[in-house]
Amino acid sequence: MQQKQPSFVSSRHYMDVAERFLDVGFWNADMTTGEVRGTDGFYRILGLPRDEAFSLHRWVSLLHPDDREDFRSLYAVVTMGVSVSREVRLVDGDRPPRRIRIAVEEPTTMNRIVGLVQDAAAEREAKAALYRERARLNAFIEMVGGAFWARDLNGVVGDLRGWDSMTGQPPVQCGKEGWLEAIHPDDRERIEETREACERDGLPRDISYRLLYADGQYREVLARTTPVRQENGTPMEWIGLIEETWRRDTVGSQNDPTLRPQQLRAARVMLGWSAETLAQEAGVSIATIRRYETTGEHMKDATVSAIVAALARHGLVLTSSSTEMGLRLRHSHMPD
Repeated sequence: MQQKQPSFVSSRHYMDVAERFLDVGFWNADMTTGEVRGTDGFYRILGLPRDEAFSLHRWVSLLHPDDREDFRSLYAVVTMGVSVSREVRLVDGDRPPRRIRIAVEEPTTMNRIVGLVQDAAAEREAKAALYRERARLNAFIEMVGGAFWARDLNGVVGDLRGWDSMTGQPPVQCGKEGWLEAIHPDDRERIEETREACERDGLPRDISYRLLYADGQYREVLARTTPVRQENGTPMEWIGLIEETWRRDTVGSQNDPTLRPQQLRAARVMLGWSAETLAQEAGVSIATIRRYETTGEHMKDATVSAIVAALARHGLVLTSSSTEMGLRLRHSHMPD
């Protein structure tokens, strides 16, 4: 009895599947005649009928004028023995330009190059979405002040923002446990217990502790931590936000006066401070001080709190009402 021979899928079929899944197309060009031959994926990405004769000259005409020279330079680059990739824009009438990526390999035969094209829209959208999420997080951190951190399940901190400006400790020194050096020794055990509890039950927690700032002073902060969960609910990493509660408490004790540019300038004169000194005392940037004094640009509440607190520590109290504003030096700080 004759055994039936197995039927094999052709390599062309595999290529079609790959092109559809990866959204790519393959092509080759004769650099002498300018003729271009491509696969189905190539014509699909360029938006051309499969049976249309195609050339490098025609391809250039489809590109945005600002991208044509980049395309023309492909051959010169690959003949130097390197592969090259360019992202260019396809122009189609009144429609918005579409971005594609063109990659070319080092030519294996004289005057013929081989490459691929890829629709770059999906990748650009993914990058834009990632950037947008990061920008939102950065804006949130900037709005609330303090510091943000993220660590993996092994305890390694992989993302740390705002910590160095608060503590003066560069991220490279934080490592797995290095950040604990900035915590008051009497609070470290509580923090370790809280962390172990989080890892044990996977639940978010808050804890207050004393943090060593860059000026050598310990100040009260509130740390909030919560897990980032996988689809099955198990934690994949932990993130946290450190709130500078001491700033809020200090400003609250001063009845939340409004800080105005004129008051800030006058306060520095009364204390004999430069903008650099005030910035150092308040833990804010010099640019922020100068910008507010000259333009009155809005400052975050946390920044105002830090400035008011610095002035108060040196006996200068801000006063303001709907009709007037002023400064008052407490008697204990008045010169003899």
